[in-house]
Amino acid sequence: MAKYHRVLSLDGGGIRGIIPAQVVVSIESKLQQKSGNPDARIADYFDLIAGTSAGGILTCIYLFPDPANPSRPRWSAQDAVNFSIKNGSDVFQSSFWQKLRVLDGLIDEKYSSAPLERFFLENFKDCQLSQLLKPCLISSYDIERRKANFFNQIDAKKHPEADYFIRDIARATSAAPSYFEVSKIYSLTNECYALIDGGVFANNPALCAYAEVRNKFRFSDDRPERGPTAKDMVILSLGTGEAQKKYPYEEVKNWGQIQWVEPLINIMMTGVAETVDYQLLQIYDAIERPNQYLRISPDLSLEPPLPIDDASEEKISELLNIGKRQAEKYNEELDKFIDLLLAE
Repeated sequence: MAKYHRVLSLDGGGIRGIIPAQVVVSIESKLQQKSGNPDARIADYFDLIAGTSAGGILTCIYLFPDPANPSRPRWSAQDAVNFSIKNGSDVFQSSFWQKLRVLDGLIDEKYSSAPLERFFLENFKDCQLSQLLKPCLISSYDIERRKANFFNQIDAKKHPEADYFIRDIARATSAAPSYFEVSKIYSLTNECYALIDGGVFANNPALCAYAEVRNKFRFSDDRPERGPTAKDMVILSLGTGEAQKKYPYEEVKNWGQIQWVEPLINIMMTGVAETVDYQLLQIYDAIERPNQYLRISPDLSLEPPLPIDDASEEKISELLNIGKRQAEKYNEELDKFIDLLLAE
């Protein structure tokens, strides 16, 4: 039995989700080497995976059961990168006339959701949340009920009304306002929900994951009434990049609603992620266990512009390289963290 409750958290960020996906490739390789098991997968060494938007889709991929062997993951970390590239290339494209018709996202969604929905249907088919291999937490926001919505495998296994098709969950968590149409999905008990991207409130879902473990997990030994605290958890949080674009005062001081739409989404996503990182750093510093929390997210301020919807070959290549450089930069920290994942 693992010594710690092990959490992986994956930020949202559109096509920039390739960055954490590439870091996970390195992590999975290290796990295979250190465990001596060439078939080891990410799902084997985390007790809960949390994700928002692109991170929510990755969560579904990592925890998806193999139809031929339902106790094992169907896909590897490298498969997840390949899916991200293929899906991004298909989804984030629109013709000149489409851009003109919607004024590049100002009067209608920027992209059709049809390629996204087709990808999810082809790959996830009729797999249900309750069938995922491990507990997960995937965020979205309910615009009709006006509240945060979490897709939770633990609840789905207990309550049919909390169960959904994975393809619908992936669609909901990635329904970024102004980029894709609002998702309308149904639970397996036919309850209807209108949901948008969880990035509007939890682009970095690491603190939500921490709360989930505190609330839902229990020790299997002589402490069945008490949930784990921070000292009982290790959390790896992977981001899609911080603080890329700056907004000079002279440029923005007279902006109105239209000019602020896209910058506000960018600021909101980044600001939320930074705040969650600050909070978790304080939690782990307070208990003198800073090694049990690791955040990896590149500083993109020195990089060329990397919009969350630019899936050109050039940008995808750059995102892959950034992910590889992050894994190399944090090589020593990742080795130490993986030792915690393997601790018994």
